[in-house]
Amino acid sequence: MAHPGVRGVVAVARVELRIPAAASLKDKRSVVKSFCERARQRFGLAVAETARQEDPQRASLTLAAVSGSGAVARQSLRSAVAFLEETYEVEVLEAVEEVF
Repeated sequence: MAHPGVRGVVAVARVELRIPAAASLKDKRSVVKSFCERARQRFGLAVAETARQEDPQRASLTLAAVSGSGAVARQSLRSAVAFLEETYEVEVLEAVEEVF
């Protein structure tokens, strides 16, 4: 049942990464798994590896934030992507945001 005046916003970021130090899928998955767990804990995001699972040096991640404000949801995504770049040896090739 909908509640009048109550609106939720979902922001999604699709992030393409290059992980140059990953020599194997095990190396890559270590980075991806660590980031996914930390992004959930630190930013309250839903995170999944959504493509390129078999490529050891590339990853496609999808991050999602739910909020009452589009600005807050977008900021959560941007903070998580900045954290990814600052904390891990990765190159963000592309990060595309959408708000619903």
